[in-house]
Amino acid sequence: MLLASFFSTAGMDEQPGNYFFNTPHLIYLLFNIVLFIVLWKILKSRTKRTQDIIITAFLILILVLKYAGDILFIYEYYNVIPHVSSYPHAFWDVDTFISFQMCGVTNILLPLTIWFKLKGLREFVFLSSILGGIAVILYPVTVLYGHPYVLTLPIIRSTFVHFFLLFIPIFLINRGDFKPNPKHWWHIALGIFFLTMWATFGNLVIDKGNNNLYLMDNPFFGGPIPLLNQVSNGWHILLMLALITIGYSLIYILTSLIAPGGFKKFISKFKKA
Repeated sequence: MLLASFFSTAGMDEQPGNYFFNTPHLIYLLFNIVLFIVLWKILKSRTKRTQDIIITAFLILILVLKYAGDILFIYEYYNVIPHVSSYPHAFWDVDTFISFQMCGVTNILLPLTIWFKLKGLREFVFLSSILGGIAVILYPVTVLYGHPYVLTLPIIRSTFVHFFLLFIPIFLINRGDFKPNPKHWWHIALGIFFLTMWATFGNLVIDKGNNNLYLMDNPFFGGPIPLLNQVSNGWHILLMLALITIGYSLIYILTSLIAPGGFKKFISKFKKA
């Protein structure tokens, strides 16, 4: 019975509004902060070669968790009637291989970008991974639902995938492997454009009636997030674009501080000012 409840997608369509910055959410935030600090200290005490091995293991774990979750959704599609979530899909389905959501795309592209040194993708993939990780940690739509204290495979999957989407790019930027450049903002704009076209294709052709990338409906309407909870469908896209622009701008500031010597440069400029 315990094993059956672990491999369950029940409750996944329930919004986490009831848990928004309540006790389960605060526990989740604390878990991410502690895990971040512990892993940071462990990696910083190792050689670069060992760091690369550990990071590779984390990237493999991201992919394993991604496809472990998809195996569960495929099982649900064929064996659970009626479906208990909106995520089940057939094996020969686009969702088996790549998602129409930002985090679902970056959890595939991040390992590929790092392993194959795809420099042209790093600006979009690294910053989008950080933004997606922060977004889910602050609004854990795929982590806290149903019974948040009951661990399931989808909850574990989402918890660790989004944590590593945040942790790995920040660590590599701090190590000096990559330095985001605000002058390359058009990389971000181009990435968002193609991602939007991909999600629109999913909404209109593959997953008809779905709300990938929240393009069709405002899922936050009436929820706990200010501004977004007041905007009607359609108009919410303009507000989300504005918030995404602000989000990437803040990520550029954050990464400039965590880059090698970045904080010292900031303090120096602050003193001069």
